[in-house]
Amino acid sequence: MNGGARTDNNNKMTMNMNLNLNRSYSNGSGHCIEGGEMKKKGGGGGMKGLLDTASFLRWGVDDVIGVVRYHPIPCLFAMSLVFFMGVEYTLRMVPSSAPPFDLGFIATKWLNRFLAARPALNTLLAGLNTVFVAMQTTYILWTFLVEGRGRPAIAALFMFTWRGILGYSTQLPLPRDFLGSGADFPVGNVSFFLFYSGHVASSVIASLDMRRMQRKLLASTFDVLNILQVLRLLATRGHYTIDLAVGIGAGVLFDSLAGKYEESKKAAPINTTFYDPLR
Repeated sequence: MNGGARTDNNNKMTMNMNLNLNRSYSNGSGHCIEGGEMKKKGGGGGMKGLLDTASFLRWGVDDVIGVVRYHPIPCLFAMSLVFFMGVEYTLRMVPSSAPPFDLGFIATKWLNRFLAARPALNTLLAGLNTVFVAMQTTYILWTFLVEGRGRPAIAALFMFTWRGILGYSTQLPLPRDFLGSGADFPVGNVSFFLFYSGHVASSVIASLDMRRMQRKLLASTFDVLNILQVLRLLATRGHYTIDLAVGIGAGVLFDSLAGKYEESKKAAPINTTFYDPLR
């Protein structure tokens, strides 16, 4: 009796082991083990497996219409990509002996001639632009020294540091028909970097901070003054169009980086015995 029971138990254990070996289960690493053999999940290996799981194979007409309807801006960028590829590959290059082609200079040619014939007005506008630069500087310093907020100041330091590096690395020629003035910043007809515009970038940095602090009227005033500043700089040939466009982007970029810098410092556990206005 005991021998027969022991034999039945051994047979049951053998059957359970065989069932476990033939059972499929995952090992938690994206592979499936079947009958003791490891197989990768999916529709097979190689290129065929990748195509079987490709996202675009599941797209339908409704999906395409939905993208155009709910994401018009990326679709517009896609169209502009195709358009400017055609422009770039068929464009006649500007010869080395010719001045750079600048669409902003073409649009403000009449204003350049107008100011060239009126040097007193050009000096007055230069002086007013210098006042606007002083307003930008005053606001950024005020936020740091009085309000104890460092983000605009950090953004300005980032921005001017990279402006110095890039401006020295590629020194663009002074545009033809440049209308200089001793009242323009930097005051005194001194040399300056063309790429990129610190005037525009620091104005953007100040305006973004004003909007964060709900100073919307002041921010709108700075934006309008910045537009007039851009128009004047183009008319006097103080900057190329690309300098001004990159200046806008630089203001947004370095304001964002300054914000990330502040967040990283606030999140870092540090014991300080001194007043830290950045925390």
